[in-house]
Amino acid sequence: MPNLSDNKLLAKHLQISNLLDKNFESIQEFVNTANTRLDAINSITNNSHAIAADAVTAMICENEDSLNSNNSINTTNKMSVCLRDGEIILRYVTYLLITNDDSILEKSCLKDLKNTYLSLGVPIPNAIRVVELIRDATISDIKTTMNLTAENKIIMSNLIKETRIYFEKIVNLLK
Repeated sequence: MPNLSDNKLLAKHLQISNLLDKNFESIQEFVNTANTRLDAINSITNNSHAIAADAVTAMICENEDSLNSNNSINTTNKMSVCLRDGEIILRYVTYLLITNDDSILEKSCLKDLKNTYLSLGVPIPNAIRVVELIRDATISDIKTTMNLTAENKIIMSNLIKETRIYFEKIVNLLK
């Protein structure tokens, strides 16, 4: 017949076992979330050139006068800067999605992006439109990258929300 101390030991063992199970589930959820997030970020990084190029091209198609100005810097330079900056913006967004530290925006080259575009004669509304198109393509990339299990839908929703917030902060740097 078990004694009282055996029952206490069994109860203690069950408590520890439950605690370990909960900790293991939490760790497993953290790893799954991190891996899914990194898969999306890796896809954005791999597609950054195409995302930026498509956004600049789409903005030009929307507004054929977007790169024409009386400024002495030619259209090729303006497009090159827009493409370069599009990829840089995507690098910052992926960094932000990893770290969730938006203080980097205040220290980055993005804070002077508006002045760069003004000096090149790129209209600010067009630069903002390119950033919006990059945002939309990035969100589309996130949606197509992820395997949509019930758990991943939550992760994807959070990634999309964060992505929108970060792009809005970048747009605000251009205003």
